[in-house]
Amino acid sequence: MSTLAPTVPLNGHAVPPRIPAETPVSRKPTRKHLLLGGGGLLLAAGLVLYLIHAGRHEVTDDAYTTGHVHAISARVPGTVAEVAVDDNDAVKDGQTLVRLDPRDFQVGVDKAKADFEKANADFARVEQLKGTGALSVQEYDQTKAAMLVAKATLDDMNNQLGYCTLAAPTAGIVGNKTVQIGNRIAAGTVLMSVVQDVWIVANYKETQVGRLREGQRVAIKIDAVPGHVFTGRIDSLSPGSGSTFALLPPENATGNFTKIVQRVPVKIVFDPDSIRGYEKRLVPGLSVETDVDLRD
Repeated sequence: MSTLAPTVPLNGHAVPPRIPAETPVSRKPTRKHLLLGGGGLLLAAGLVLYLIHAGRHEVTDDAYTTGHVHAISARVPGTVAEVAVDDNDAVKDGQTLVRLDPRDFQVGVDKAKADFEKANADFARVEQLKGTGALSVQEYDQTKAAMLVAKATLDDMNNQLGYCTLAAPTAGIVGNKTVQIGNRIAAGTVLMSVVQDVWIVANYKETQVGRLREGQRVAIKIDAVPGHVFTGRIDSLSPGSGSTFALLPPENATGNFTKIVQRVPVKIVFDPDSIRGYEKRLVPGLSVETDVDLRD
């Protein structure tokens, strides 16, 4: 511990001791301070970018893929003689999918054809007698009606014979195939489905749809295809909210009303070039995140 030098009298007055000045301590920024400052800058930059993005985009993950699902069913009862496709096969418009055993229907066609030929011959004979007085008007009308009924029956049997062949109503992918060779099926039995034209239904909040317009560009992320961003555009907006078309729409005209933000379905279609090579991986029912660019 240092001691102060004693004061020396000068002209009878004491001189106060000298106190050495304190040396200022230099404070350099520590690593902790640098990290905190850098984190603050990054947070501020991230907030600015988020606000810019939010002002130019509308995003939702309440979205899914859907499409036309054509149920293939038999119009006549019969026994399955051939199944020409399998699950997940790509088919063309008009391609044969299933054939029923046509023999029972062929018998019906042959019988109806014979009945029509007989009725047509009878009508030809009475046609020659028309106006001779040998035939009454009633007999003529009855013979003509019998011929027309036989013709209609023949046409019906030919149609039923044609229904033994089930063809694809459109190009698409086969799914949900339940039919096997030898099955005895009833009319109206669904045998398989053909899926066509997958698109997206995005359920945006009613507070978001005010800025959405048809034709706006959309970035699309699908959980089933990670790492790839598809592109598309808004095709149309639903004429009502999702609750409007529910089986039991909510009734708001009650005393206990709670406001709930509604969602409006928005149809989004893919750009054809965007999905090239992914057609078989895009199926109805997939979870989707959509990002609409409002600058378009």
